[in-house]
Amino acid sequence: MAREFTDEQKKAWKEQMKEREDQAKEQIHDLARSFRDTPEQIQEFLTFVYGVHNQAVCKATGMCKQSFYSTLYSLRDKGIISYKKNTEIDYDVVITNNDFSYPGAFHEGYVSLHRQVFHRKSFKKLKANEKYLFFELMKRTRKDTGSFRVGTQKFYEVFTKLLHVTKRVIRCYLHSLRRFFSVGIKDGLYYITFLHSVFAQEEEKGEETQEYEYFTEVQCRRNQIHYDQTELSETAILIKQYRKMVIETGGTLVELKELLARAMEKSVRGLQRKDRMLQHRYVHMLLKNLIMEPTEA
Repeated sequence: MAREFTDEQKKAWKEQMKEREDQAKEQIHDLARSFRDTPEQIQEFLTFVYGVHNQAVCKATGMCKQSFYSTLYSLRDKGIISYKKNTEIDYDVVITNNDFSYPGAFHEGYVSLHRQVFHRKSFKKLKANEKYLFFELMKRTRKDTGSFRVGTQKFYEVFTKLLHVTKRVIRCYLHSLRRFFSVGIKDGLYYITFLHSVFAQEEEKGEETQEYEYFTEVQCRRNQIHYDQTELSETAILIKQYRKMVIETGGTLVELKELLARAMEKSVRGLQRKDRMLQHRYVHMLLKNLIMEPTEA
């Protein structure tokens, strides 16, 4: 649940964000700018995962169908996620306790997954506890200097208790993680630094582009719409094209996405499955009409 702010705090924060945006350089990523627009955008982007599809997850992870559902139910029962079922194989998932909509939130341990390291076989082969320690080290080393130091005894005390393993096992975990971090020890202290060569390389597409294209792809799947990459990209970019206008008139990114979903559904309404082709120009026209409807009412 997002923190509550007084109207004065909200106003002061919006003014501060606006000032920072005006000072930002052109090369700052579009996503970083969108994060400053409204808290709703940040919260929606970070906590909501549209259209989690069992076949897509199984293909990406190599797990079987039963493992997918066992994992889904386990995460729900542990309170890590909640979800809404859309079809027999499609879910909208909410990640709990993942709200970064308040000022300063991105300085409290936010870890960006938009890096190619997470697609490496070396990362995928890590055991569950090794991955947990990986993210803990990534969170700590990505702050400020890119490294941190900690007493060896303190380190073992924290992680043996947290992961329920022995010191020897923790040392084995650290050995596995040397492919990602430089780990040194001197005078009873661990000096741990992330390897720039490993973490510097980001995805070819920006986070925002990936997220918008994924949302559009989900709508195509739900409406059984055929598409190619060009049509998908041109349709997805409509979110970015109309985002500023919708927000400036009191709307939200969530509402804009809902309008795009309606436009896509309407574009193929009444057509047989084999004839359902994504046409970004037609979707654009329908979306524009839907956006203008409240104004004309």
